[in-house]
Order: sequence, then C-alpha cells, then structure tokens
Amino acid sequence: YQLNQVLEVLEVFSEGQDIKLQKGERLTAENLLYALLVASANDAAETLAQNYPGGRENFIAQMNQKAENLNLLNTHFVNPTGIDESGQYTSAFDLTRLAQLAIKNPTFAKIVATKKVVVYSYDKKFVHPISNINVLLGSVPGIKGIKTGWTISAGECLVGFDEQNGEQIITVVLGSQDRFGETEKLLDWVFGNFSWESPL
Repeated sequence: YQLNQVLEVLEVFSEGQDIKLQKGERLTAENLLYALLVASANDAAETLAQNYPGGRENFIAQMNQKAENLNLLNTHFVNPTGIDESGQYTSAFDLTRLAQLAIKNPTFAKIVATKKVVVYSYDKKFVHPISNINVLLGSVPGIKGIKTGWTISAGECLVGFDEQNGEQIITVVLGSQDRFGETEKLLDWVFGNFSWESPL
C-alpha cells in the first residue's frame, strides 16, 4: 500500500484489541498502521488484509512469502492479527531478525516510537484517540518501540528496541507474566555487562 491510499472497513472485527472501526469507515493505510502498531488494533490488521488485492487469503499468503524471503524459518502465518490459531507460530530468533529489518524503515520506526496519536477517518467523521500499550516508551531511557503482544497461548510478549549512545539493542520477551519488567532487566544486563569499541 501507499501510505496515503484510502481503504474501507469492510466488516467490524472485535476479537482482541480494537479501536472500534465502523463498517464503511474509510482510513488511509498510514492511519491503519498507527492503529495497528500503536494500539495493537486487530480491526486495523483485518482491514489492511481484506483490502489487499486478492483479499485476506492472498494477504496472508504474501505474509508467508515475505517470511520465506527473509529466511524466517520458524514463522508461519494463518491470520493477519496474531490471534491464537492452529498452525500460526514464530520464534524469538525470527522476531529479532524481523525487528532488525523493520526498524530500518523510517515510517515504521516513527510509528512504533509514538506514545499517543489521534487516528481519523478520511472524512474526519470518526475519531480514534489511541495510546501505545508499550509503557516503557518515555519511561525507560532509549526505548523507541517496537511491539507488544498477548494471547492466552503466547502470554505477554514484547519486542523492544533501545538506542543509547549510538548503540542499538533489540530484545525479545515471549511467554512472560511481566514483559516490561523482564525487558528492563535484559537492557540493564546488556548495558551493564557489554561495551562497544570503535573499529580500528
């Protein structure tokens, strides 16, 4: 999608997190990405998938093709939201690799570092104020994203991105009961035990 491409909500989706998108509401792809990546809005994910050429199933097929192209060998998608479903899985290693690549995209990096934003429909009729679920943003030095997750099967999850003194760290916490606390401990351990030397 182009970021300014306008997409229509084809059906209401309310499983898991959502921002109450209404059937017939039209939003830019960029606003749907904000809803998806800041507020974990599953209805935004479904809208992006349903509007894709070839529909939802082709969108999922393209997700799997992209995973294969990126050599994410332990990742398979069955739906566009990440909600628990048989046959859908990933690994900490694959999430790390994906995060390394995604954070290089300036639009992605900007969105995942956003604490609060208002998402509007294209005609401004619908207004969706949203806040980032990642409570570490703005409270832990250097945290600039990336994405929370939670399902019954997966537990609390967080892929984190921290940048201090020009050094970048990606953390992945899966199956947790305290994803934010464990991410802080990982960062404290890394910065407390490692130093970076400039190449000769």
